[in-house]
Amino acid sequence: MKKNNLLIFSLSIILFGCATLKQNNTRKQIDINALVDLVNVNDDKVKVVIDPPKISDNEINFYIPQIVPGTYEYSNFGRFIENIKAFDYKGNELPINQEDDNTWSITEAKKLDKIIYLTNDTFDGPDGKAIYPMGGTNYKKDVTFLLNLHSMIGYFEDMKEKSYRLSIRSPKNLEPFTSLSVISKSDTLDIFSAKRYFHIIDNPILYSEPNAVSFDLDDIKVGLAIYSPTGIHKAEDYQDAIEKMMIAQKKFLGDANNTTSYDILLHLMGMEDLQYFGGMMGALEHHTSTTVVFVDQMQAEELTQSLVDVVSHEFFHTLTPLNIHSEEIHNFEYNTPLMSKHLWMYEGTTEYFANLFQINQGLIDEQNFYNRILEKLNYSKRYDDKMSFTEMSSKIVDEPYQTNYGNVYQKGALINMCLDIIIRENSNGEKGILSVMQDLAKKYGKEKPFKDNLLIDEIISMTYPEVADFFKNHVEGKVPINYMEYLNKVGLTMGETEVPLPSILFKDNQNPFFEPQPDQDGKVRYVVTGLNDTIESMGVEIGDVFLGLDGKMLPEIKKENAEQINAVFTPSFMWDDKKEFTLTIQRNMEKQTLIGITGKPNAKVSGVVEDRDADEKTLALRTAWLKN
Repeated sequence: MKKNNLLIFSLSIILFGCATLKQNNTRKQIDINALVDLVNVNDDKVKVVIDPPKISDNEINFYIPQIVPGTYEYSNFGRFIENIKAFDYKGNELPINQEDDNTWSITEAKKLDKIIYLTNDTFDGPDGKAIYPMGGTNYKKDVTFLLNLHSMIGYFEDMKEKSYRLSIRSPKNLEPFTSLSVISKSDTLDIFSAKRYFHIIDNPILYSEPNAVSFDLDDIKVGLAIYSPTGIHKAEDYQDAIEKMMIAQKKFLGDANNTTSYDILLHLMGMEDLQYFGGMMGALEHHTSTTVVFVDQMQAEELTQSLVDVVSHEFFHTLTPLNIHSEEIHNFEYNTPLMSKHLWMYEGTTEYFANLFQINQGLIDEQNFYNRILEKLNYSKRYDDKMSFTEMSSKIVDEPYQTNYGNVYQKGALINMCLDIIIRENSNGEKGILSVMQDLAKKYGKEKPFKDNLLIDEIISMTYPEVADFFKNHVEGKVPINYMEYLNKVGLTMGETEVPLPSILFKDNQNPFFEPQPDQDGKVRYVVTGLNDTIESMGVEIGDVFLGLDGKMLPEIKKENAEQINAVFTPSFMWDDKKEFTLTIQRNMEKQTLIGITGKPNAKVSGVVEDRDADEKTLALRTAWLKN
């Protein structure tokens, strides 16, 4: 999973033809039938019918997942289920009792014919804002349906390995885009099949009016489908960028990539939805697809780069955990989860590769890559740097570990960078962490999980004693990493560099140009404490009080007004470099409105730069690290 969040004060800024319907004409016994009705939608609720095979026990439990792969937190999707009823073969109701948020017990189960219930969507359902939008559901009758099926379709006790037939009634104007195998489709009824419950939840579906492209990249078929509320974003406008990116990824991965198809389902939401989710955007990975949620107001250039950054991360999940994963992942328990120790790999390696491949394949330049390292160094400081990464991973759903989850994209990527440099140094530049992942993918693969407690020892046996020391001290252990020790090995040091800013609201790559400060009466106000070149050219000065942006005035600065405050700031992240805007300030008790053009604000910061005094051996190691 890759998350983006546009909240400025309480959260960091962390920037995840059609999706081809796979035809499956195999006529095999279907164990469980599920029916979803997207036509008769009332009060934003969708009706679901689950028809199991004949049950031999007197009592059975029905479950909706508490947690699903790739989210690493308790979601309790059962809370979106209501009015659940069980029926016998004569249509009579059977006793059904809710045991907890996600479990229902059915007595007289030998008589059970089917269960029927309603599902709320997470985009505006009860407690929906607690669910990542890319892992949720959005029901807009006759307009679009984003279906992450783990929030809709459940499973019966001891039946996770049973096959499913999923029938979906849909409006005539909407088409399904998914990686799920299709049995048949028509204007109003689509029927899909899944080998087991995992494949139900591993294949999201986007219903929308046609806005999709599909193309072949050698031996992989790629699909991109987009729902855009305003219709301004067209799939064909992003095909070239996705195609260029995935060609580069395939070349980077080499033999480690054996994916034959990959589908990108991009669901764009409006500003109100963005505010509802607290500025959260991103993507959730699946084995052969990803769901991506961004805001429709993004400019095409920004959306393109966000797609490259986030979708590349998700596609690298086809390496891990698709081809390299532990038994805990392979036999995932949706309601009694046992987590793996290796988030440093599942998310950290993935995020590292998502950045490394771009410099490796010439999509970005060296300083851009160094700036990304700097960003991760800075953001990693917001988390507990003395927490064992393997311990955090195995306990990630509970506190204090859950609070530190975001560090898997920061320190997790940096851990892989250090391992990469260690292996490159010891192999004279010939091997790196990618070589290790390639070898592990060959040994294991989709259907052969590794033993969780043995992975690190196996990697050590494939590499060098220095790798063992690093794992012992910095991954399993609690010793903070001196990153400059590793960056120096490849001829990098700290020095002044210019970095692009995420918005005109920033004075550097982390901090806004203003800070909350009380005035003489104790009233908190935003005071300008730094400048970027855009606002400086407008005449903003240190000490000014920041009152409003682009005609929208800030409410009283207090926690209760966080949503209104962010509603003022969030649009600035979508502006292009030609946007004319205003800043309202107060200086010497006088209110002023200043006018400017966004341009491309930059700031000079202390960052990662190339060491001009690096020797030839060091430079050769840097080249091997970035280009081999």
